[in-house]
Amino acid sequence: MKLDQRKRQVLYAIVHNYIQTAEPVGSRTISRRYDLGVSPATIRNEMADLEEMGLLEQPHTSAGRIPSDRGYRFYVDSLLRIPALTKQEITLMKRILSSRMRSAEEIVQQLAKLLSALTNYTAIVLGPRETQVKLRQVQLIPLNDYQLYLVGVTDGGLLLNRMIDIPSGVDAETLESLQRWLNERLAGRPLDQIQTNDLHALKYEMQVSIDLIESVMDELLGSVNQHEVGKVYLGGTTNILNQPEFHDLQKVRAILELLEEDVLVWEAVSQASGDGITVSIGSENPEGVMQECSLVTAEYRLGDGLRGHFGLLGPTRMDYDRVLALVQGVCTTLQQLFNM
Repeated sequence: MKLDQRKRQVLYAIVHNYIQTAEPVGSRTISRRYDLGVSPATIRNEMADLEEMGLLEQPHTSAGRIPSDRGYRFYVDSLLRIPALTKQEITLMKRILSSRMRSAEEIVQQLAKLLSALTNYTAIVLGPRETQVKLRQVQLIPLNDYQLYLVGVTDGGLLLNRMIDIPSGVDAETLESLQRWLNERLAGRPLDQIQTNDLHALKYEMQVSIDLIESVMDELLGSVNQHEVGKVYLGGTTNILNQPEFHDLQKVRAILELLEEDVLVWEAVSQASGDGITVSIGSENPEGVMQECSLVTAEYRLGDGLRGHFGLLGPTRMDYDRVLALVQGVCTTLQQLFNM
């Protein structure tokens, strides 16, 4: 979408003012606070055009306008004016995120606290994962004629321990053959490379009960997916209460309930994350309460193959300029601290 210079100026002024005040913005406010060199009447006409284009909305109770999700998207993509961080902010980041005498877990905990304190939004940090965790061994341990334990071990420790029913006609020799196949084909493989293709190969190559094969591989593949959901660290969970958009108790309850579900939070941040810094605005997020919010995410790296994602969750009326400056500052600081 292309906008002429005046429409860009008016849209910038409305988004900027609304972020600061949380109040619908009228033409007189723009004329008084922003030196656009045109009359309030001209600004009103531009606002009407921007509303027609879907970039502004008019609340029923006000003559002013507020940005739509599309308006925020245009602002983020084309109108941002990211400020430089102050020396004090940079020094604070380096001091808090310094790796000296700290574990990876302590660093990400501090990262969550730092981001929430600097922005007054809710910080979400996904715990670091080794990108090349490998399956070391699979064991099939018969308990009796009807049940066995499936044990999977990674190079970092236990992955799963599941009880599986043994179909009739499967003897100990068959179980040994299946265990041998699993270890020959899967041991030493990164977890994220174990796929349903392995299930198809196993069915083709092994003359073993299909039910048993599917049970073993379903548990194994399921455990890989669960392994991908690690620990979630939150900072400033109740900061959302400071935002006027979330004074409605039902909205607050929905947000807080979401933040209590590690799997949902992990999925939301992981799915929103891409290369570099990613901004997901309102309706761009998954259905539900997330569509009332914006989520800014980025990847962090701590060296030694450890990496994860972090994000800031706030209203769509988020101070994008400052948030993106801080997120970029955190990424740069971590790169410097870990010499990457």
